[in-house]
Amino acid sequence: MASEMLCRVINSRFTRITMSSMRTPFATALIAALSAMATSSHAGFFIPKDITMLMFTATPDEQNYELAYGIDRRVSGAIVFTRLQQGSNTAPRRNLATAQLAYLVHRQPTTDGIFNAYLWAGPIATRIDPHAPRSLVEPMRKHAADKIGKVSTVENKAQIGAQGGLWIDFETRSIYTRVKFHGFKTEDWRRNEVVAQAMLAPYKADYEDIASWGGVQIKRVSGNKTEITPYVRFFQRRWWIDAGVSVDRTHRDNFFFNVSYTF
Repeated sequence: MASEMLCRVINSRFTRITMSSMRTPFATALIAALSAMATSSHAGFFIPKDITMLMFTATPDEQNYELAYGIDRRVSGAIVFTRLQQGSNTAPRRNLATAQLAYLVHRQPTTDGIFNAYLWAGPIATRIDPHAPRSLVEPMRKHAADKIGKVSTVENKAQIGAQGGLWIDFETRSIYTRVKFHGFKTEDWRRNEVVAQAMLAPYKADYEDIASWGGVQIKRVSGNKTEITPYVRFFQRRWWIDAGVSVDRTHRDNFFFNVSYTF
């Protein structure tokens, strides 16, 4: 691997680059971006300096919009808006607005791959969908109040809280693995997510080619919900697309879609 550089594409997207493609300032900056970015919904991305990323993720239970920017070589910032649906299909959705900073804790190249570790944190503002029927909202508020041991007397107004997480991954030209923990907390609402992912590349694509990966993601959310999502990924330089189907105890055909673009 001495003649090649292992790099990451956003949302844990992986690409392969020869050393000859690194000889211009633009290529060097782009390679840095591809080698440092990572994702999933509520990802906690690390975006290298002067790189901007737009991302959209959609499932039947969640929609996620993210704008991220690299502040320096170790710190990036992001603004995220998310709509969640927890519980049954009739449960009202919860809106979340998040601002966060991500920090590259450690990066370690190996003989045939690279190891990365990231931390991120920031404030959140959240409220239940204001257009949801009150008959649906009240049970959610009561359940949240019971969990924290007190009665919620606050109307359906925005609440301020905090969120943060840890991201660890390892990749080579043929495999990619990652583990992520993400926690959210307000006065009467909490959510924890644990994600594990493994992917394989069926072929080794050049930098200018469209590359593809196939793999599976396991996501555990607070409560008893565990999602298993087989999916495929296609990417080239500045963009990627993910598509798959999520399966859990109650749903067997939840379509998953993710798209991102950097500039």
